[in-house]
Amino acid sequence: MRENDKKNAGPFMIPTEIDHYIRKGMEQAKELRQNRSRHRWIRVGSSLVACLFIFVFIFSVRLSPAVAAYVSSIPGMEKIVEFLRDDKGLQLAAEHNLVQHIGASGSLEGVTFTIDHVLADEKRMLLFYTLKNDLSGKEVALHKIELFDQSGKQWEYGVSWSSMGSEDPVIRNRIDIHIEGATEIPDSMTAKVTLAIDNLEQKPPLKIDFAVDKNKFKTFEKKMYPVMKEVTVDGQRFTIEQIAVFPTQTEVSIRFDPANIKHVFDFDKLRLEDEKGETFAFWGNGVPVRDNGENGRIYNLESIYFVEPEKLILKANGIRAVDKDKLQIVIDAKAGTLTNVPNDRLKLTALRQVDDVVGMDFSLKVPPQDKDSHISLGYDLTDDVGNEYDYVQGSTHSTDDESIQYYSMLFKRKTNKGTPTSYSFPLSSYPERLQGTFSIEVK
Repeated sequence: MRENDKKNAGPFMIPTEIDHYIRKGMEQAKELRQNRSRHRWIRVGSSLVACLFIFVFIFSVRLSPAVAAYVSSIPGMEKIVEFLRDDKGLQLAAEHNLVQHIGASGSLEGVTFTIDHVLADEKRMLLFYTLKNDLSGKEVALHKIELFDQSGKQWEYGVSWSSMGSEDPVIRNRIDIHIEGATEIPDSMTAKVTLAIDNLEQKPPLKIDFAVDKNKFKTFEKKMYPVMKEVTVDGQRFTIEQIAVFPTQTEVSIRFDPANIKHVFDFDKLRLEDEKGETFAFWGNGVPVRDNGENGRIYNLESIYFVEPEKLILKANGIRAVDKDKLQIVIDAKAGTLTNVPNDRLKLTALRQVDDVVGMDFSLKVPPQDKDSHISLGYDLTDDVGNEYDYVQGSTHSTDDESIQYYSMLFKRKTNKGTPTSYSFPLSSYPERLQGTFSIEVK
């Protein structure tokens, strides 16, 4: 779901068919938990569909005429031109012959899914696909994709895609796959592709075999820029450790001082700027950030691999953070009130407890710079008697007053250790910022 489209969504009540929603959400949440320790970033895209990894691709007009002409001149490549518009690094990767033709398909009645091309290096693999829909008046969408190596084992990766359905006869999009740690892309693999028709999951999944020629990118070894520079903003310290550059992305490693009194959520428009004033940022596609050990994170930006800048400055427009002792939201289960909250921006407007289902609604007053950006409040609900919960569903919307955003969350209790008197969850983000920002030369 696009951020702006979220304004059309309303807060949910606990529906009579709650068991159906819970079963569906729990199935998707199970997939999320299997990757949670390695891929907490998968949660960035959660919205109305329970725990589904949704990253809607945002297109702009940033594709250079030279790259567009080059890519379009290759047979079949015109299909992926629009999916490179938003990322200068991917444009240059395509220009350096990193795109491979695949052309592998699978079909069910009236629908054909084709993996057209792959753009890959050792850290990231993008699958460009086509969905042909011959079902008149039926909405088709990619529901899920799983990748298995030649031995039939699902290998370690993170994945994001758009799940938005369409009745168009031809749908083209891309799947973004992030390769973790020392994991390597298998030489050959099977994609199990699950489609949805009119929001109904289709079983069994399509099985599509394809191979990736790793010789295409093995010669493009990663480039490392050690930095180890400390930055202090509003009394909070963090260290820019290093920058690792791959053909598909640039990774900025930052470690936060554990003595900081504030927890940093994110940076506003974190970017690299070269000596010509050209910027390299994250433009909404793929994975923005992932954890990197204790107090560390890796931020993914556009690739500078084929640019070879003489000078690089890392900067941000703002830093979202709250006091660590206000990071945990605590709710009085009997009174239905907030007992621990960063400030009065966040208000609990409803608490619904029906058997083993807990629903809660919030209103959040945001500054003007955040009125078009909806966040995720949190996912990991606990209570004072030790019950465990699964996150089932969430929604967010705005009304005519764009300074107020509304959030709804639905959880299902997995254990029965007694009746709680309080609930709590850690914030995933919040519209509070440090005083000041930073700009530091890293090359």
